[in-house]
Amino acid sequence: MKGGDRKPAIRLWVFVDEAMQLLLVRKGGKEKMKKRLFFILVAIVALSMIGFAVSVPAAEKVKELKLGLNVPLSGGAADWGLTSVHAAEFLRQKIEEQGGLKVGNDVYKLVVVPYDSKYVAADALANARKHTYEDKIKFQWILGGGVVPSCQPITEKEKVIVLACAYGGKKVTNPDKPYTFRTIIGSDLACPIAFPYLAKNYPKIKKIAFIGPNDDCGFVSIKDGKAAAEAVGWEVVGEEVTERNLVDYLPVMTRLLRNKPDIIHAACSPTDQVALATKAARELGYEGYVFADATKDPDKVMEIAGEYADGIFFVNCINQLINPAVADLDARTRKTYGRGLMFGAIEYHASMQAWAQAIERAGTLDTDAVVKEMENGTFDTVYGPVSFGGKSLFGIKRQVLHPVPLGLIKDGKFVALTLMPIPPELK
Repeated sequence: MKGGDRKPAIRLWVFVDEAMQLLLVRKGGKEKMKKRLFFILVAIVALSMIGFAVSVPAAEKVKELKLGLNVPLSGGAADWGLTSVHAAEFLRQKIEEQGGLKVGNDVYKLVVVPYDSKYVAADALANARKHTYEDKIKFQWILGGGVVPSCQPITEKEKVIVLACAYGGKKVTNPDKPYTFRTIIGSDLACPIAFPYLAKNYPKIKKIAFIGPNDDCGFVSIKDGKAAAEAVGWEVVGEEVTERNLVDYLPVMTRLLRNKPDIIHAACSPTDQVALATKAARELGYEGYVFADATKDPDKVMEIAGEYADGIFFVNCINQLINPAVADLDARTRKTYGRGLMFGAIEYHASMQAWAQAIERAGTLDTDAVVKEMENGTFDTVYGPVSFGGKSLFGIKRQVLHPVPLGLIKDGKFVALTLMPIPPELK
């Protein structure tokens, strides 16, 4: 009998009731019937207790696997944090629907514990301390190349596996930080993969300018973009860094447009910043392209920038339900949140799926064992097969690898252009 399954006990009660009715009409008198009734009642009590004993431990066997989310839920980067919440919630739903995550002899349900980092290093550090020392959480999703390094002295020391939704290059990902896995395609991969495609298919692009946030994420992304631009023969004609809470982009874009770039790389910039910067450039007469390597919500960009959003390229955003798994995410988003799929949730969810499967394969929550599975495994996700590589870039296999979608806003709609493979030399 499975835990909580009382159908056999119910059938027994029915049988006993029928038996008692028969006893009433058989010979043997009241004394004989009383004796038989006594034994029947004893059997009923015993079997009822067995049913209770079987069902209660089954409920107690379901343990909690906690995933800490250290993400911006307010401020200019909140769309990244919200996307993370969506991706984690869908994983929680799927684990619940399959009856829990089987880890060795135990079964776990996923519990998501989110804290708002505001994309501020000090807040993210406080969250990491709370997740690690108060909540005792050994698996943490930390968002932002500008904040992950502030958390790593704690997480690496305590052998906490960090699913780093971050850029930051080698400052975030290197052999000295073996418990940190990068869960998104950053500028160090996106630019070298996308720029050759753009150079070939949009030959009028000759000059490029850069704008990004005034933090490690922005600095690294601009550096990556410059290297990729020079590799395809584009001339770098401008660079600006801004604070993440900037609203008025007109002065900045006035300076950036002086040398007439053909494309602007909005480096490591979230949705609001991409939209506001593009809108300001268009108002100043800019007719070229914008390359957004980090924003995950083209729909919101179009909502903010309106008609000015045409001509923005996006990486890692899929505008169509490319397989049943992605269609399922879209349906879950509409049912749970009352809106369409946030495209970044596909990429985030894929890395979370890989992590959960690695735990199952390890058969333990020991982070050293899980690290080995993540480093060496290939996982079935919404993107299809996903693995971790990037040793040629970072000296360690900690970079998630999957095909890179490229899309463009054209005539007020986000359209797919191509699905670019990861070059073998980057694996």
